[in-house]
Amino acid sequence: MTEAEKRRAEAIWTYRISQEKVLKSLVARGIFTQEHANYMSDYLLEQLNLLDVPGSHLSSIGEKMINANRGHSPYVSLTDIAREKNSKSPGYLIQSWLRNSNSIEYLRLWEKRFNPSFLDDECEKLIQTIRTSSATLTPKIWISVTKAVGIESRAGKNGGTMAHPEIAEAFRAWLFPEVMLKMVKRYRCFQPELDESPAHVSKAES
Repeated sequence: MTEAEKRRAEAIWTYRISQEKVLKSLVARGIFTQEHANYMSDYLLEQLNLLDVPGSHLSSIGEKMINANRGHSPYVSLTDIAREKNSKSPGYLIQSWLRNSNSIEYLRLWEKRFNPSFLDDECEKLIQTIRTSSATLTPKIWISVTKAVGIESRAGKNGGTMAHPEIAEAFRAWLFPEVMLKMVKRYRCFQPELDESPAHVSKAES
């Protein structure tokens, strides 16, 4: 890694720290929702093309800076979200979501991106088992087999199934079509090349 590349990598990480501080401030002031901020963070990161920086890894000082400024979002209760749809059987709705192949692939992608301890080979075996049998996938099985960290299963009075906000919002969107529509519309707001309204929908209807 050349000196120029090192300087570029450090500059990118410094930018990321500043960006996260700004987004956290916007959420705290009610200007952005956490979902909106998460999307913006991912979008801006993709624009930086971090993976194109040869050997881009943090120095020990850089790691301390990132760790000191990385806000750990509190996990969200999937059980409470499910109760909004079915107050009597929230656990059943969560298991139904886990049976959906798109849900599992989303969880898999999230874990591969953020969890270096994720057991992808075990995940693949688990997927094949579910496809070829009537086995039920529960949050506890998912966590124990794959070492996933995006979902937690907690016991006790205030227990239930908890998840990282990015996973919780995916669950909410699966459960409520109106939430999915809002998410798509927000996504389109950050895609200036897209026409705001479909060709077959009038301006008044949009």
